[in-house]
Amino acid sequence: MRIDIRDINLKEKIKDFSQYLATTDRIILSAKFGDGKTYLLNQLREDERLCDEYKFFTIYPVNYSVAKNEDVFEYIKRDIIIQLKKENLLDKVDFDAVFDSLFDFNDIQILASFLLSFVPGGELYDKIFKKICEKRKEYNEKKRTADKYLTSFSQIEGCVYENDGYTTLIKNAIGWIKEDHSMSGFEWKKKKAVLIIEDLDRLDPKHLFRILNVLSAHIDDTSTPDVITNKFGFNNIVLVMDYETTKHIFHHFYGSDACYEGYMSKFLSREPFRYSIQPFIVVEIERKIFRILGVTNIFHIFSKFRERLSQLSIRELKKLTLFDTQDRIKSQEYECYNMKFSTSLPLFHLIIYMVECGMSLKDIVTDLNTKVSVGKKEEMGKRYIEFMRLMYPLYAIHGKGSLEYVEYGLVHYSVSEEKNNGVITDVVFHPTLTWGNPIVKMNNRNIEDTIRWCLENFSSSINLAAL
Repeated sequence: MRIDIRDINLKEKIKDFSQYLATTDRIILSAKFGDGKTYLLNQLREDERLCDEYKFFTIYPVNYSVAKNEDVFEYIKRDIIIQLKKENLLDKVDFDAVFDSLFDFNDIQILASFLLSFVPGGELYDKIFKKICEKRKEYNEKKRTADKYLTSFSQIEGCVYENDGYTTLIKNAIGWIKEDHSMSGFEWKKKKAVLIIEDLDRLDPKHLFRILNVLSAHIDDTSTPDVITNKFGFNNIVLVMDYETTKHIFHHFYGSDACYEGYMSKFLSREPFRYSIQPFIVVEIERKIFRILGVTNIFHIFSKFRERLSQLSIRELKKLTLFDTQDRIKSQEYECYNMKFSTSLPLFHLIIYMVECGMSLKDIVTDLNTKVSVGKKEEMGKRYIEFMRLMYPLYAIHGKGSLEYVEYGLVHYSVSEEKNNGVITDVVFHPTLTWGNPIVKMNNRNIEDTIRWCLENFSSSINLAAL
């Protein structure tokens, strides 16, 4: 039996994050390394409602962690432009406005050369090439000394005042995204633009703060210092990292007296959005295991098993989902006291899962010796039958023979064993008003010693070497 958890329900977390997006322009998505940040982000990008409202762009600074400071922001701009092209948004840019905003023809030439290097031949290619030819003569005619002085700052790569062709192009494209457009055969509903900066916790510590410092220098639009905004006009900037771990690294580099919260206030407008996929995986694994075993109404009684699952790391949980209990089956049957039990019975697979997730012998015994608690009458019938069907091999071995009549919660049941070539493959319980002897009162028996004996002897049919 293998657990399939491809579809983990994150609707509530997506709803929570969408509220952050609606009310917070700068967000830190905080989760430990391997805690499912990328899975959540993929779910966000695929959410239809969010896609109607937002346009997501993602960059990965780990790709340029060894670059010089002044080069980092250039790589960021190029990554954004390539994504704009991938989303077919470059051809919506007003290149007249972009080129008109540039002071120096060399700036236009650099931008055009970059665009033409990855834009295939076609309408957009011809449009860019035509514009650069038109602007060559025009810019040679209108150069002025003052323009050159101002341009000397706007063209310095990495400078906080830079406003080169790449920056202007991105601003224009983001501005277009944030407006409604209606044209022949094409309708665009305005969207908010979100820049996601991924995998910051994969950076070497010495590169992490260097890149954060570069980002902080550009995160505010220097032309509007009194307005909280950013250089390109994104509605939201999301940093993906482990906020708490980064705090330890920060104090290691800058000292215990350095104010981490003050430093990070540059990057967030409120408390970080803390997230871990681990609880969602645990819930899904529980649901799938107990559904496979046919004990969905009594899974709560296995408190030690559920506690152990909640303690597993993401990596361990993933291994558990890839694990097949059939790989631990040594024999198709287990024989005891002239009874043969098929190892396909749910009890054997539950024990294998318990062992595989690292439960101790003591905790397994405690869970298997637990009884169904009293509850609503209409629910008890299902719970009793699920419990008795699961635990039947243990109680039959405890009684040293097949059971004919049992009692649970003052209700009496007749027992029918389904067999294949003399091997018990299933057990069916029917409520009955008449019964014979002996009656086994399952909810009044402590079978701890039997469970311990069985766990030792089941190893002849199932692999319990990890116990």
